[in-house]
Amino acid sequence: MSIIQSIVLGIIQGVTEFFPISSSGHLVIIPYFFNWDYPPLYFTVTVHFATLAAVVTIFHREIFRIIRAVILGIFIRKERATSSFKLGILLIVASIPAAIAGYFLNEYVESLFSSPLVVAAFLLVTALFLWLGERRGSRIEEQFASSQNDHVRFNFFIAFMTGIGQAIAILPGISRSGSTISFARFFGVKRSEAVRFSFLLSVPVIFGAFIFEIYHSSGVIFEGGLNIALNLLAGFFFAYLAGMLAIKFLVYLAKRKNLNIFAVYCVLLSAATFIFYIIKRFI
Repeated sequence: MSIIQSIVLGIIQGVTEFFPISSSGHLVIIPYFFNWDYPPLYFTVTVHFATLAAVVTIFHREIFRIIRAVILGIFIRKERATSSFKLGILLIVASIPAAIAGYFLNEYVESLFSSPLVVAAFLLVTALFLWLGERRGSRIEEQFASSQNDHVRFNFFIAFMTGIGQAIAILPGISRSGSTISFARFFGVKRSEAVRFSFLLSVPVIFGAFIFEIYHSSGVIFEGGLNIALNLLAGFFFAYLAGMLAIKFLVYLAKRKNLNIFAVYCVLLSAATFIFYIIKRFI
């Protein structure tokens, strides 16, 4: 990889990790379009960690409160009544499906990352998730507005189903943020709350994936020397900056607009990938 490729892929990772358009899918499709080698595993993990750092930077106070409340709640009953403790437990529940899927399906899923057509097909699934989530969520919100009742909030069932969405996103082309937000929206959770929960939910899953994968890639990194180190630094820096901007923009957008624009984008990118494959293969 060149430094330019590292910068481009870092920016793409930073933006697409939080925009509901699949970061893993873009890290397959973009190299395919430009005839680049697919980024090595250690690079992918590093830029994922950069996006984790972006989440922690923006939500560090809330993350600290959640961790503190969960730890204290183990020993102090009164702490278990706080909103931070309850949110922490919901995040743990939602993290379970992805942990199980990653452990048992990791080797199978890795084989799918070499196929841009598979990614293109799964992008259509992401688009469907987004559309269904927005449609169903808007209807439930309208029902609550007409009855002047409070909106739907996360509970154990909704958190677990949101976690199922995150587990499905182990497949390249299915957006982690898109599936988690859409699954929560399908049960009527407000868009802004679904987006916030999705961001917080990214912390344990990305951190866990980083620890697991970096353990298997450490030898390659240390043997690669200065060139690999510079690529990783460039990718990390630009993924971090892009991730910060993407989080802030999506939080802003979720309060004002639906997310169907991202569903349209996924459909267009999927179509472009299929067309490019046909041109490259047969023309």
